This record gives sequence, structure tokens and C-alpha cells, in this order.
Amino acid sequence: MADILVIDDQDRYTELCRRAMPENEYHGPARSWREAQALLKSQGRRLDLVLLDVHFDIPTEDLLALPEDADERAVEGCRRRQGLHILEALRKGHPDLPVILMTARDDLALEKPAEELEAQEYTYFLDDDYVDAHALRAQIEGIVRARRGREREGPIYWGRGLKMRRIRAQLQTLARGRLPIILRGPTGTGKSLIARYFVHAHSGRRGRFVAVDLSTLPRELMGAHLFGSVRGSYTGSVADRKGAFEEADGGTLFLDEIGNLSDEAQKMLLTVLQEGTVTRIGDVRERKVDVKLVVATNEDLPTMVREGRFRSDLYMRLNPACTVALPPLADRQVDLGRLVEFCVERSLDGPYLRELVDQYRERHELGDVALKASTGSSVPEAREGVLWLLLPKKSLVLLRQHRWPGNLREFQMTVENALVFTFAELVQVTGGQRPDIVQLRPKLLRDLLRHAGADLPDTPSDGWRFEVCVRADETLNKVSADVERQYFTALFSVHGGDFREMARVLMNDPDCARKVQLRFNQLGLKVRELRKHL
Repeated sequence: MADILVIDDQDRYTELCRRAMPENEYHGPARSWREAQALLKSQGRRLDLVLLDVHFDIPTEDLLALPEDADERAVEGCRRRQGLHILEALRKGHPDLPVILMTARDDLALEKPAEELEAQEYTYFLDDDYVDAHALRAQIEGIVRARRGREREGPIYWGRGLKMRRIRAQLQTLARGRLPIILRGPTGTGKSLIARYFVHAHSGRRGRFVAVDLSTLPRELMGAHLFGSVRGSYTGSVADRKGAFEEADGGTLFLDEIGNLSDEAQKMLLTVLQEGTVTRIGDVRERKVDVKLVVATNEDLPTMVREGRFRSDLYMRLNPACTVALPPLADRQVDLGRLVEFCVERSLDGPYLRELVDQYRERHELGDVALKASTGSSVPEAREGVLWLLLPKKSLVLLRQHRWPGNLREFQMTVENALVFTFAELVQVTGGQRPDIVQLRPKLLRDLLRHAGADLPDTPSDGWRFEVCVRADETLNKVSADVERQYFTALFSVHGGDFREMARVLMNDPDCARKVQLRFNQLGLKVRELRKHL
């Protein structure tokens, strides 16, 4: 069962949902943004998603974003796009709440606004209750599965962010099919982990998982390594050998750095994808193979195709519609605090850190305790069987400020190094009032990041950089305010909600924190709501 908020000026969609999907709990319909705000406040985090109509035929006093001097044409335009104005307002306080935009008017183009305002889905209704309900059910169930999916799976941390949960749901669907999957993303974002521990695990295949890093293979040997060879087919070939495709038959083959594939190997891979057979180098016999193919790249394959560095027909066979783009860690600010706890658990699998923790427990007579992470300024209360790893607010701010060019891989290594240095120092210390609390000090994290080559001045030399989306509006002032809201929200996240730090960045004076907070209020940003996502 899902908790669904309906924002609509009519009853039809609500009644349709209650008839076709009675297992869900529906709130509303809210007839305007004012009514929607009241329901959002009363329901809080219970809501799983929002169904939002686009056209609202409501009185002018209830219209959101209507200019004071609007003429009749402007009023009608505001009514036609009222749902988009509501979505924009909704995103300020609820950035991760899934939204489905709905309309029965095919003259309204939802594609671009839905992408810009991060609507999860959009639906054009066909005025047929059966078809409309069927389409909506599929969207709702997909969103709810993604939203309630596990935050962690083995060595994969999906987190709470809407983008990663959407990726998880997409991959779960793609894993079951026969089509190849392209994983695109910067180095260190977990492409190989996702291929091995998620796609292969959910594919239902009983064969092996075989991984090949093409960046480590000499180009002249790629064909033999992937497709096999017979004795004497090239210098040094002294026996028949299977290639990676045959080894992965009935299972999953993961080709990392697919952009490094040689021209000859690209041609051979195209044949395998077209025919479902491999021919070993130097042989004429075709061998049937059934492989789930997953490829990964940190390059832009369409650009490589345009530049002639990658075959266009092979790119089409790899099926670009099944491309999944993994975001860099810098775009996953909402997950950083809990990601520390995940990395702590993974780090404890290593024998050296486990040995240091055991020595610390014995020295302080803590018995058998579990190591748990706690973030923020407050000191956690003592709990039996728990050794707290405290990440103070200043340490968390340092993690948020760092750009993490190595992404998750760099983050894991930094946390593990911080734990090793901390416990190596503490096992030599006796006494203390709260041995059940171990603090990851800001200075230690700053030193680790600096030694790793990170540029960590108080303010980056070239200023802070954030990606913003410029959206057209009725006046330039509204466009400017929208952009300002975006970078204020980003600064708030990076600095952990510390207005003094934000004032230092924006005005070079931490004592101007009150001015920054007042500007927050003028822009309609809700500090309490934003703090929920830190």
C-alpha cells in the first residue's frame, strides 16, 4: 500500500485511482497549492508520491505565480500551467518526493518541464478508464518499488536520493531482459560492483560472471581474449583456449572501458551480438553463446561515434536506450552522512582495522560491541553493545565540500584511512570519560584530503561552482530569483546548514549570517525542510 497525495482541481483522477487501485491510501484532492501545502505539512514523510494535474480551472485568487497586473490571456496561461508552478514550489521543500504529472490535454507538452523540474513520470490520459488506470498503475508501482527499495545491497550503497533509487528500479527491469546494458559514469562510481552484485544477481542466470577490463589488454590480443583462439593462430598461441564470451556462456559478461575496444574487436563483437555465436581466432567453427552483456565507460560514446572512434552500428547494437548514467558522488549530498556508516561497515571487513578495533575494545574493557556512526554536533547517548564513531558537524562539512574526483572509491579509501589513523592513535591512550565514543577529528580529515592532492582552502581559489538550471518565466526578476534559490540551496547543503559559513562565502564576513538567513526567507526557502535532507 502507498500513501498518495492527489493535487487536482477535479475528482476524476482521484475516483479513477480509488476504483482501480483501492489498496492505496489517497489524500486529497487538493484543489490548489495552498490546500496542497496543508496536506504536505500534515502527512509529512508518510507520502510515497504525488499525482499532480497540470491544468487548473480555479479562481484567480487561488492561482500560484500569477502576476499582479495579469490580463485575461495571462490568467488563462497560468491556469494551463498551474501544475508546473505547483511542482516548482513543491521541489523547494520536498526535492526527493516523486511526482507524476497528469493531463488529458495533448496540446500541453510535458516532456521538457518534467525533466527540468524533476518529475518522476508524466502521463497523457486517453479518456479511457481501463487504459488510463493500467498505465498509471504501472507508473505508481514502479515508483513505490524504487522508493522503498533497500538503501544498501552487499557492497552497493544506493542511498535515499531519488536519482539513485530511480536507477536501481531501472536496472532491476533491464537485468531481467536479454538486451545489453551500458553503464556510463565517472571513474569510481561503482559500475563494476553494480554489474557483478546487482545486474548479474537479478538476471536469473546460473552461469558465471566474467569481467574484462579492456584498458589493461594489449589491443592486438583483445580479440583472442574475448573470443578465444586455436593453437598456432598467433605467436605464442600453444593451445586452444576459450575466450571471455565462452567462459560467460549462460551468465553475464562485463566489459569495462568499452571505448578502448580495438577496431578489429569491435567488428567481431558486432558479429557476436548479431548472430549469437563466436568464432575463435584462427578457427572457422561457430559456437553458440548466450550471454548477458554489460559494458561500462566513462567516455561519451555518441561523441566517439561522431569522431569515428567507435562503430555506429556496434553502438546501435549495444542499445543506447538501455544506457544507465551513474551520478558522481558530488551529486549525492543527501547520502554522505549515512554513506560514512556504510563505509565503516565495509572497512571493518579488512583484517588490519578489525585488529585495531579489537585492541581498542580490550584496552577499554568494552566487551563485544558493534561500531556505529553518528553524525552531527550532539554527542550520542551511551548504549550497551555500541561503540560510537562520531563524525562532528565540521568533519561532515569537509566531506561535503570536497569534490571527490575519485567518487565512491576515493570516499571509501578516505574513511578507511581516517579509521586506521584514529584507532592506531587511540590504542596507545588509556583513560577517558567516554571510551564508547571515537571521534573522527576535522583536522585528520583535512590532512588526509590534502595529502591525497585535494585543494582544500577555506574557499576554492576560483570560487564555488554549482550547476543551476535556467528556466523561462514571466519576468527576469523571477528567473533570477529561481537561480538564486538553486545556488543558496546548494551552499546550504555543502556547509551543513551553517549560515555563518555561507555568509563567509557570499559576503566574506561570517557575522553577516543573519542577512543570509533573511534572504533565505525572502526567497521562500524553508530551513526546517532543507535540514531534513542534510
